[in-house]
Amino acid sequence: MWRSESVRSLGAQARGLALVVGAVAVVAALPSAVVPARAANDIVIGSKEPGSSFYTYAAAIADVLSKHAGKTGKVLSVAGAGVFLPMMENKEADLGLVSHYEGWLARKGKKPFPKAYDVQLVLVGGGFHVGLYVRNDSPIKSRKEIKGKRIAYKYSGTPGIHVYAEAEIANVGYDWKDLKPVPRTSLYAGQRDDVKEKRLEVFYASVGSGVTRELDSTVGIRFLGLDTSPEAVARMKKVYPVVISKVKAGPPGIREDMTLVKLPVYLISHKTVSADTVYLALKTLWDHNDALMKASKRTKSWTKDNFADEQATLPYHAGAVRFYKEKGVWTKAMEANQAQLISGK
Repeated sequence: MWRSESVRSLGAQARGLALVVGAVAVVAALPSAVVPARAANDIVIGSKEPGSSFYTYAAAIADVLSKHAGKTGKVLSVAGAGVFLPMMENKEADLGLVSHYEGWLARKGKKPFPKAYDVQLVLVGGGFHVGLYVRNDSPIKSRKEIKGKRIAYKYSGTPGIHVYAEAEIANVGYDWKDLKPVPRTSLYAGQRDDVKEKRLEVFYASVGSGVTRELDSTVGIRFLGLDTSPEAVARMKKVYPVVISKVKAGPPGIREDMTLVKLPVYLISHKTVSADTVYLALKTLWDHNDALMKASKRTKSWTKDNFADEQATLPYHAGAVRFYKEKGVWTKAMEANQAQLISGK
């Protein structure tokens, strides 16, 4: 069953989404639902369900497009990319929000996606840094010293975390047999006790998460920076397409400047979506970037300075390429990366 209603009426479900949206609509659907007719003036954005960060991002984008693009932004609220990507192929959706790894899996046709989708990048939005950390009183000073130490793995409830953590240890040439891995169901359930009671010795988490903030204020924790040599980064990319960036000292557990993995959020489209539609959406979000960043605390990091990224793991859509070239931000490195991504090498 389909339904359409204003974002204002779903605000409570969106966990504090502070948006007052006039023309924006939300469409919630089951995968087997019959797709209603869409208006010619709509720009439909695929998103996960209310309460997720992705929903907040989509609602903010729809709001900006509705107010400034002469279009009606609509949020297609579904279980995830597995639902809205087939709709993009059928021209029932125009844009969508995914993690960069999810987008990469979709383009490659790797599980959980049943086939490859010709997904293409519009812009790189916000994201967060992740990495390995230890208690501040730990004798471990670098990643090389984690060999033989106890660390969580498998994460049966969220298997993607296992992949992320595997890349972190591959950074220094290790795999699970080089450590003492201990199965865990989820990332954060029990992590406080694992740290406080010293059940484990090395931990994986995101910088600035509620758990790491709490632990740094009580026990004291310390993130371990990456080996940024080309060889070390290449080892990580054999596990999944990592993106790395520098982090300044200051956040909980970041006691010195270092480089960590960044997990960016991608606004994507599909080859079947017209270049003009993508160009207009991107131009609007660029020209009204302040409005996008002020829409929610979660979109505060969606600065246009990050939209065009030389480390992109998906090729950019033709409409996006045209826009970035006009703005003079399409670099030689981006062109080379684009060619490599399109070739599939």
